[in-house]
This record gives sequence, structure tokens and C-alpha cells, in this order.
Amino acid sequence: MRKSTIFIIILILLAIAGAGFYYWLYFMRGVEPVVIIDSTDPNVFTPINTNVTPRPTAEPIITPIPDTTSTTTDNIDTTFQMPKLRQISSTPVAGMSASTTKIRTGGLASTTVEAVIVRFMDRGTGHVSQANNLSFDIEKISNTTLPKIYETYWNKNLNLSILRYLKENTDIITNFYAEIRPVPNAIASSTTPFEIKGKYLSENINQVAVSPQGDRIFTWNIEGGKGVGYISAFDEKNKTKIFETPITQMNIDWPEASVVTATTKSSSVINGYAYTINTKTTESKKVLGGIRGLSIKMSNDAKKILYSSGGSTFSTNLLSGLENSEVIFNTIVDKCVWSKLRKNEVYCAVPVEIPTGTYPDDWYKGVVSFIDQIWILDTDTGEVHLLANLLDLSKTLIDATELTLDPSENYLYFINKRDLSLWSLDLNQ
Repeated sequence: MRKSTIFIIILILLAIAGAGFYYWLYFMRGVEPVVIIDSTDPNVFTPINTNVTPRPTAEPIITPIPDTTSTTTDNIDTTFQMPKLRQISSTPVAGMSASTTKIRTGGLASTTVEAVIVRFMDRGTGHVSQANNLSFDIEKISNTTLPKIYETYWNKNLNLSILRYLKENTDIITNFYAEIRPVPNAIASSTTPFEIKGKYLSENINQVAVSPQGDRIFTWNIEGGKGVGYISAFDEKNKTKIFETPITQMNIDWPEASVVTATTKSSSVINGYAYTINTKTTESKKVLGGIRGLSIKMSNDAKKILYSSGGSTFSTNLLSGLENSEVIFNTIVDKCVWSKLRKNEVYCAVPVEIPTGTYPDDWYKGVVSFIDQIWILDTDTGEVHLLANLLDLSKTLIDATELTLDPSENYLYFINKRDLSLWSLDLNQ
């Protein structure tokens, strides 16, 4: 046999052996490809405290505040403590509200504990979920699909809500009254326990504010080229007109039982004006005016007003009686919430620095975003205290808005304006 033939045979045998080794390495041993994730991608969700094992959920049930009905579970760990700052939802939410309920632990040494519940609606699907302070788990309680919800306003028991969304392929705002009802004969393992039923509300509704008691709404309607204010039940029953003005573009709030505030929509290029409306006498009164970029938050006893003004930057002031004073920090007061339990205190998300811009316009439009800390201001003494550096705690850029307190004011909830994710801050840590 010729040497060249022998050489070719040897090469063929080596190739067959190599192919066999390759097959054994990658198929018989089950080696999987390595997936590289870019940790700098803003769309990649990195949860807080990823090394913490989630505790079993208590499967709490929301009940009306006056009702003492409780649920029983064997899985509650009463010594469990959440991190100080927690991301509850990484997907965009369309608003939230917090309440409390009783949870009774099972077993021989049965005890009753109070859980703080936050209920929220997914912005894309309209599905309703809730979280509590005793578990990492998120419970979806309704999978009724209502696409593209932009705003939600909840009653005190979290079983009624006003939903606002854009009608498909239009710029028309639709207002919907939603009841969260138990699903008849629902089987927990196969379906969510609640469903959404309701009806459409007036198309003229432009703004909604919930009463301090959480049982009624004040709506700002645009009718015949005028701004008209109504008080009613959540479903618009017992509707009463209490205010009318040629001004249509207003922001409203309901801080105290007998006082509603109406402020011209804020812009750096026009002077803003703020009014109070007495819900009993319907009397209106101007409280601030001639201030560019004006936004206000009135205290829950209607005795003080925290307000911000705009321009190339913004500043924050406090109006208490006839005294007008500067606050030690500067923020847009849309990023603040007054305490109901200690009416002299207000919580604010305060930017670490203020980027170059026109305020508050650029912030509303999303042209600029902030990196926030959470501060508390005692408006009686003027003292301020830093409660949380959100970047240090989360390693996430957070521009906090829609601040909300639970009834006992143990937790501060807010939405990150950058991605509309939902967060909670434990105020006792």
C-alpha cells in the first residue's frame, strides 16, 4: 500500500475520533450554552436583596376598615422583617392605595396580627394585584383585562375604583367606575378570587380627587367651555355641583373634609392661582396667586400650604396663616404628601441635584428626571430629617412621585416616574 494512501486513512480516522469526542462533550454530557446578560441594560430587573429567601404568603383578604373579619393561616412568621426599601412591582402601575386587614395565624398558639396591604393595577393589562408587609409574594386578585389604564382612584376599602384610560385609537379619555367583586364559586387554584364589574361615567370628567374619608369623589368637569366641580359617590350617584368658573385647566385635591383645592395647571410661562372651595357652603377663596410654576399641597387640617414655584429652577415655600417662609430643601410639591396623624409633618421626595431645565414643565414632560432622597419636614419647628437615600438603598435611579401613606403611616409608597414601578419605604427602620 502506498504511503499517501496510508496517510489519508490516518487523517480520516482522526477526524472520526474528533467528531465522536465533540458529540460526547456537547450532547452526551448535556453542556448548555452560556447566556450573558448586560447588567447595565435598564430593561433588566435586578430585585432588591436577591439573597433573601421569600417567606410563605399569608394570602390576606381585604375587608372594610370597620369590619374585624380575619383570615387564618399557618404560614405567618411574625418575626419576619422586610428590607427598608422594597420594589413591589417592576412593571408599570396605574396607581395604588394602602389599607390594613387582620390576619390570624394558625396552630395552637393562634394570634391575630395586622397586615398592611397595598393594592395596585397593572398599567398595561388592568389586572389588580396586592402585596403585604409580611411576605415577598405578590398576589394577583383579578385578571379582568382592561388595557392601557393611566390613572386609578381608590376608596378606603380598596374595593371601588375610578379608572381613567384613553379610548382605543383616540385621544378621548374614558372614565370607568369599577367594583372589585368576589368571583362566584371561585376555586383558588384555578382562578383569581375577584373580578371587575362596573359602568362608564361622565365623559366630561377631567380630574378626580378622593375625599379624606375615602368614601366620595370630587370631579372637575369641562362643560360648555367652563370648569365645573361636583361632589358625588364613586358611581356619580347623589351628584351635587359646588363650583363653576371660566377656567377649565385646573388641578384639584381634597385635603380636609370641608375643603377642596383647585389650582391652575402649572407652567413656568404663566402665573398660577390657587383657590379653596368649601364643600358645605360652596364658598370659594383665592389663597395664592401671581406665582409662575405654582403647585400646592394643603395640609390635612387645611391650615398650611406647601407650594413650589418654577422657572429655570424651582423653590419650595410654606404658607402658614399670614406667614410665608422658605423651606430648607427644594422640590416640586407634587412629590410630597402630608401626614394625617401628625398634621404638622410632610414627607417629600427631594432631588439630590436639579438639572438645567425649565420647571416644572420639563419634569412633567419627562425631559428631565431626578435622583431623589426622602425627607420629612416638621412645619411647626422648621426641622428636616433625611429618612432615606433611595439610590444608596436600591442602586436604582428613582424619581419618586404619587407619594402615599398607609393608614397607620408605617409605610410610604411611591411610583418611580422613570419606569412607573411601585416601591415601599419602611418608616420605622
